[in-house]
Formats: sequence, structure tokens, C-alpha cells
Amino acid sequence: MEDQAGDKLVQELREQVGNLLAASQLLTPLVREQGGKKEMDYLAMMNQSLYRLLRTIAHLELTQEKAPTFRPMTLDLAGLCLELGRRVEALAGQAGVEFRCELGEETLLTAADGGLVELALLNLISNAIEAAGPGGHVGLKLSRKGALAILAVRDDGPGLSKREEAGEDPYLKEAGGLGLGLAAARRTAALHGGALVLENREEGGVRAVLSLPIRNQKEDIVRSPRMGYDLTGGFSTALVELSRVLPYTVFMPETLD
Repeated sequence: MEDQAGDKLVQELREQVGNLLAASQLLTPLVREQGGKKEMDYLAMMNQSLYRLLRTIAHLELTQEKAPTFRPMTLDLAGLCLELGRRVEALAGQAGVEFRCELGEETLLTAADGGLVELALLNLISNAIEAAGPGGHVGLKLSRKGALAILAVRDDGPGLSKREEAGEDPYLKEAGGLGLGLAAARRTAALHGGALVLENREEGGVRAVLSLPIRNQKEDIVRSPRMGYDLTGGFSTALVELSRVLPYTVFMPETLD
């Protein structure tokens, strides 16, 4: 029953946010014609809030008890990281953070759900940008360790507290982890037969390590059918996942068009 209630909540939230996004699109030309800077700023703030709601809905769906949508296909993790890095670099700069992507492998093929892996990485990057703060540095590194693909997101922020690092913090023990997004990332790791570990770096900051088994598409991997919409509602995954750490000016109508 709880799972059904969660599904209904997700559906209701998606419907209402969809209505609000449609209203925002209808308002945009009117604000452009009749409004001033203040009105455009308000519209951008509303857009940002709606993207943040889309982010929450996606995470909520991924943390439901039943298996979320999951469709592994042959995926080049190196290509995914490279493309993700290009998109994130400019956005991170808007938050005053320097982002760098490093590839230890030119090509790394595996069977994975690219959409879910991308969302998980973007969530970890969002957390890292928040921790690093303006003037900070964040990085994504792909490497291979035996039969595992290692995707590591690092920051130079304050790091985990001793209680968090020891797993004594209740937020680390409960399903929500450090937040709903982290729980969703852990669910993605589990669906792939992998794991997600957070650790303090010796040089300062945190390293979030997402390890995924390297598999071929013929291997037996539990699948569930893809729904008729993607988790971010067709909007930019980078903008949705980074919406909580970006300035509202990124969500001006001319930027989103």
C-alpha cells in the first residue's frame, strides 16, 4: 500500500509541476513584452523552483520500494563522462566552481542504464559543488579496477564529519542517506550490482566513489520496462540535477529556450 501511495504521489506531483511549467511558458512572452528586469527575475526564480521540484520527483521515484525503471544497454562510460563534463563545466562556472573531468580510459564499454548513471553522477557533482563553494574545485574521474568501472567525484570542501565518516550519523544509516538524491544514487548503484561509498580525502574534501561491474549486454541483469517519460520530464538533466546549486539567473527564459 505504501508503494502504491508513493506512485500516486509521484504521478500527482508530475501532473501539477507539468501544469506549472506550461503556465510559465505561457507567461514568458507576456513578461518579455510588458515586464521589466524585476519581473524577469521572478520568472527565473519560478523556473528554478520548478526544476528543483522535478529533481525531487525524480529522486522520489528512484527511492520507491519497487524497482524503478531500469533498462541496461551497451554504454560507453568514457563517452558519457566526456559529454557530461562538457555540460557541467560551464554550469559549475556559473556557481563559481572549477570543474574538471579526467578519463583514465578512452573507451569503457559496459551494460548500464545511461540515464540512471548520468542522474547519479550529476547528483554527486551537485553535492560536490555545494560542498566546494565559490572558488572551490570539483572533479569527475573515470578509471578501471579489474572488473569494475570506478566513477569518482571529488571536491575540496570541508569533508565529512567524524560521525558521518564512521557511519554514526542517522542520515547515513537511513534510506535517505545524506539526502533523497544520495539515496537515489545508491539505488542506481545497487540496480547495477555496484556500490556507492563516500570517504574523506587526505588532501581535504570528499570523494564519492561509484563502482559498477563491467558487464556485457548478454548477461542476466534484472530489467523493468521503461515508462512513457524520463525521470526529468524531458528537461535538461544537468539543469535539473544542478538546480539547487546554480544561481537563479541560469534559469532566465532566454537561457532555457
